[in-house]
Amino acid sequence: MSPTGSGSAEHRVVQVVLERGPLRPLDYLCPEGLEAVPGMLVRVPFRRNVALGIVVSQDPPEVAFERLREVSELIGPTLQDPQEAVQLLHLLRQRYLATWPQAAQPLLPSARGFLPEAARWEAAAGNDSEAEELLRRAPRQKAAYESLRQGPRTLQAALWRPLLEKGLIVRHRPQRPERPKSTGPQATPAQAAALVALRGTPGGVHLLHGVTGSGKTEIYFRLIEDALQAGRGAILLVPEIALSAQLVALVQERFGRRAAVLHSAVGEGARRSALQRLRQGVADVVVGPRSAIFAPIDAGVVIVDEQHEASYQQDEAPRYHAQDVALLRAARSGATLVLGSATPDLGTYHQARSGAMGLVRLSERIGGRPLPTVRVADLRHTPGRIFSPELHALVSESVSRGQQAILLLNRRGFHPSMVCGNCGQVPTCDDCSVALAYHENGEAVCHLCGHRRKAPGACPACGGRMRLLGTGTQRVAQAAREAWPGARILRLDRDAVRNVGAADEVYRAFRDGEADILVGTQMVAKGFDFPRVTAVGVVVADIGLGQPDFRAAERTFQLLMQVAGRAGRADSPGQAVIQTFDPEHPAIRFAVRHDYEGFAAQELRERERGGYPPFGELLLIGYSGREESAVAALAEQRAAELRVRAPEGVRVLGPVPAPIYRAQGRYRWQTLLLAARREDLRRLAANLPQGDGDPRETPLFDPRQFR
Repeated sequence: MSPTGSGSAEHRVVQVVLERGPLRPLDYLCPEGLEAVPGMLVRVPFRRNVALGIVVSQDPPEVAFERLREVSELIGPTLQDPQEAVQLLHLLRQRYLATWPQAAQPLLPSARGFLPEAARWEAAAGNDSEAEELLRRAPRQKAAYESLRQGPRTLQAALWRPLLEKGLIVRHRPQRPERPKSTGPQATPAQAAALVALRGTPGGVHLLHGVTGSGKTEIYFRLIEDALQAGRGAILLVPEIALSAQLVALVQERFGRRAAVLHSAVGEGARRSALQRLRQGVADVVVGPRSAIFAPIDAGVVIVDEQHEASYQQDEAPRYHAQDVALLRAARSGATLVLGSATPDLGTYHQARSGAMGLVRLSERIGGRPLPTVRVADLRHTPGRIFSPELHALVSESVSRGQQAILLLNRRGFHPSMVCGNCGQVPTCDDCSVALAYHENGEAVCHLCGHRRKAPGACPACGGRMRLLGTGTQRVAQAAREAWPGARILRLDRDAVRNVGAADEVYRAFRDGEADILVGTQMVAKGFDFPRVTAVGVVVADIGLGQPDFRAAERTFQLLMQVAGRAGRADSPGQAVIQTFDPEHPAIRFAVRHDYEGFAAQELRERERGGYPPFGELLLIGYSGREESAVAALAEQRAAELRVRAPEGVRVLGPVPAPIYRAQGRYRWQTLLLAARREDLRRLAANLPQGDGDPRETPLFDPRQFR
């Protein structure tokens, strides 16, 4: 059908995905003289309002309506390369089974820095007599133009638009700072060799596998400097901005105003300012968590630090993995992609070993410093004690010497659960099938949804006395005060630091020597470099091993290796004690020896036997709803349909109740699909309905699906 009415022969039809709109692109007419190519950000009329959207195609073969509305305003490219934005939209839709609006969500925040209200304009170089003629009958435009001849400034849209169309003004581009000269330390021979390997294949993909304290950060900075010298930018991804204050500070110190920090915790004004600096070319080094991969710059190098971290996976639609997006952006722009970690995820390590990407190793610490000595304390021999004799002696020695210690327990609260000593009932959250944790302020807290209430003194069912079970970080901190009465103690977990600033304060206080012992969850293991830390203790190493996840052993091993690596990073050697009920578990045996290759070889053999990634493809499909029986019935029905449709070689496991069966008032079931070929899973999943508003059905596609 051909558009008529408000259009003309010169008008083009464009398809636009709206920020908040229907699941399909909508057709609009593009007015004459307005070139809205795919990947451009536009404003369009939608219902009775004006909506923000992204053009995804031009001149569709079929147009749904006889009369089409016109695009209101062309804002600019979503990314510097509009076609790259379209490719990212398709990646998010196809790989992660997202709807069009869901796929557009990560790209729209990066486009906000281009919104023209805050743009500054300047007079274009040209013939003054020509300008005089063009503005002869437009006194307001003439006055605005004359003001711009005196210097750049902002203008109302009603003024800058006609001046821009007449070619009399251009957008003001602030002068970019001078290219930085390297001010870092001299590269060690190992770093120099790694740089030669990384620089030898520009535009390649590399795994930088370096032990803790081996100097990966300096390599990152040298590669960023290379990109800047070549006139391009750089993106440095970090797992969590709250736990990366040290690295962010180093980036800002090294690159000054050329560095822009992008993350969701800053206000909209600060974020927009950072994006505008990137658009204007004032800043060209981006540092931030996973969403920073959508930054609107031409990156010559993209770096994913601590690439093994699960926080690079988005846990809501679109459920993208930042490493996948980085691969696409780097391939599109010819950028070098560096994935750095002391404990890379096994899928990436397997790819590197197989030759699918470069593998560059840093096997020793800077200055030849030794890795920490790690010992195991068997908790079966010390029942009821939080600190074994080995761990107590290690921390005591560290504190007595004026050094620092880190104690890790990956469980928050004071006591993780409560139970009635009479009838055995465990208080759970009203909305989640999760035991309430007892906190030292007397509250019972759900660590899934955050619900809080006063902890019961007596059992609600029988009136019996409640007993407190297990140990959390709050109890460890209290026990540390009792065990080392003169020590200054800080705590770092989600209860102690609920925002970016609070985490930064704890980090700075411990770095500056204002505390002797830092107690925390896995947050204390993530990338910190504290020169005075010589002792690390893992209070209970087995917490994650029982998780229903094929990567449970891998994640435990990574956590143990990372936290042990916080010790001995300066002149004094480090030691670590791992307390465990299962000293013979492979994750613990290999961590004690700092043997990543040994652990990887054994774990990859197990996965190959089971057909799990990286030797197979996995897709987890979840269903949730408020009616328990309806969710279970739907999961059973869909699993039966999948078994009928599944090609040979696809295993359909389940459905079963999810490990957390009820979350925020919604019951959850799940089905697991395993296959040798990605395309088999993609075809099956593509025909499954996404949540369509029916509260009984919300399919959830796991971000691990094709990794």
